[in-house]
Amino acid sequence: MLQNIRDKTSGWIATIILGAVIIIFGVGFGLQQVDKGPEFERFAARIQAPPTWWRSAPDYWPVSLLWTSKDISVDEFRKRFEQARQQQRQAQGNAFNAADFEKVENKRVVLDQMVDDTLVALESERIGVVLSDAEVAKRIRTDESFLVAGKFDANQYRLVLQTQNLTPRQFEQIVRDDLARQMLPVQVVASAIASDAEVDSFLHESSQIRNLRILDIPPPTMAVAPPTEAEVKAWYDSHASTYRTPEQVAVEYVELDAATLPASPPADEQTLRERYENEKSRFGTSEQRFASHILVKVDEKAPAPAVAAALAKAQALATRARLPGGDFAALARENSDDLGSKSAGGDLGPVEKGVFGDAFDKAFFALQPGQVSDPVRLPDGWHVVWFRELQPGNAKTFEEVRGQLEAEYQDSERERRFNDLSSKLTDRIYADPTSLAAAAKELQLPIQRSGLFTEFHGDGIAALDQVRKAAFSDAQKVERQVSDPIDLDQNHVVAIHVTDYQAAATLPLARVRDRALADLGADRLAKASKEHADALLARARKGESLDALAGEVTRTVADFPGMTRNPPTPQLKPLSDAAFLLPAPSAGNAPVGLAKLAPDHYALVVVTSVADGDLSRATPEVRARLKQELATFRGQIDALSYIRGLRKQYTIQVAEDRL
Repeated sequence: MLQNIRDKTSGWIATIILGAVIIIFGVGFGLQQVDKGPEFERFAARIQAPPTWWRSAPDYWPVSLLWTSKDISVDEFRKRFEQARQQQRQAQGNAFNAADFEKVENKRVVLDQMVDDTLVALESERIGVVLSDAEVAKRIRTDESFLVAGKFDANQYRLVLQTQNLTPRQFEQIVRDDLARQMLPVQVVASAIASDAEVDSFLHESSQIRNLRILDIPPPTMAVAPPTEAEVKAWYDSHASTYRTPEQVAVEYVELDAATLPASPPADEQTLRERYENEKSRFGTSEQRFASHILVKVDEKAPAPAVAAALAKAQALATRARLPGGDFAALARENSDDLGSKSAGGDLGPVEKGVFGDAFDKAFFALQPGQVSDPVRLPDGWHVVWFRELQPGNAKTFEEVRGQLEAEYQDSERERRFNDLSSKLTDRIYADPTSLAAAAKELQLPIQRSGLFTEFHGDGIAALDQVRKAAFSDAQKVERQVSDPIDLDQNHVVAIHVTDYQAAATLPLARVRDRALADLGADRLAKASKEHADALLARARKGESLDALAGEVTRTVADFPGMTRNPPTPQLKPLSDAAFLLPAPSAGNAPVGLAKLAPDHYALVVVTSVADGDLSRATPEVRARLKQELATFRGQIDALSYIRGLRKQYTIQVAEDRL
């Protein structure tokens, strides 16, 4: 009976039935997805990779269950975009334009980076990239956010995580994921090399010197006859946008500045002492315990024999390290499986409680300086730990820093009250976005007013770029909405309301006739100068000498030896650029080019000789640095190419309407 069933389920009939079942389940799953509607489809981008054996299947076959897939949610995108916004705001300061930053092009730049990160993460997972706990801990300990006086501080670590609403475990996973995303591109960059020949070529080209002859071409003499009224009118009509009064607005505003808020009552003694205890590490270094370790790697799910073998190896290494004259660093370099610390002799730097977990802490903090622990079991394997050094602390007493604590308390209280008032200001604006009166009354702030100002110039509050940009956005200029609080400085905001608007208008010709005449004359001179320079260039390229042309334009040819790619003054840059675009001279042929010095000022440039850079002047240290820089540059290009290759292997779907 069993054999009969087996025979009947192994032929082509069974294949058809199995295929039908797959289709039914696939369609059913697809219907479930459709039923969930827009709430289910909340991705900003979806990255998928079908199985390699299914690449030739028709598009309508329901195989999504078999795909490697990762979504970038809309919330994740918005959070990353907001981070990018804040970074640009800090980098650009008053020049930051919030409206321009919202353009879809900037959103795609941010999303594309997130897609690239996801592609690398998926590929790392596919090929089995694994990071040890020690590598994660090392990255955390060197993060500048957690350093006090240049050293990792556990209290600072906890405080920073609290402000981000993260637990240590959550943050460690973020760091682990970040390292995994970086590892493949970093390995690609690290694998690139540059040859000595490429260094020689770069030195030859970059430090090349060219000897030049230069003929300054004076602007041509223009006809004295002024342009006709028809010509002036034609110029004015074709450049009407130049002769306009810019649009202008006037605003009323309320300003909230923490620096002008009254001082808070003095802090009581208990509050200051609690602050001192919580932030004691800021006032000097606490004692630091430096550790080194050897990792014998074994998976936490490995079979018992493998775990026992790893333990035996770790015990043997611990025994060797404890022997008189034992060299722990050498043992780590020879035997440790932790790639992050192996080359440094297992150095973990200063160790604080909570970084490596309870098991590690229990073993390490029971040691005396110089002692080596028994093997400690952690998720990535057995760790042999050496208490390498103890550095005593030098923290200041409470009495020594009491004045500083009081001042900081006042600052934090002022900031707290500012944040409270700022939130109330925002709430009142949202409650009534058509007027500032209610917000000003509730917060007891005076309503101030500006004069008319343009998008690019103003006085008083309108002298600030961020205020002008907000005032000229459609929400304020057209809809007359009260703006969101605008950051002027740290704990300093202003909310504005446009009260007057004057549209841009074209000025009549009669008012700008002198400007139009001057502009037309300058345009004619620039065109005549270019035409004259082009004619001289053509004659020079046909064989006429610079000296003959110099006599015609009443100028003297100047010799300019030793022109480099980066001349010492900006005024010489047009000459340098023109010279280095020309080929090297050959027998009987000195190439000639044209340099534009100003809109109506040109010069002919002839290269008489070329001297490559002197390789002997580059020291071995300079050559080594250049070689590394060229290799890194090549590696970065290779890394970009690698990611582009990943994009071809995965299917990327972007929801443009959700950005």
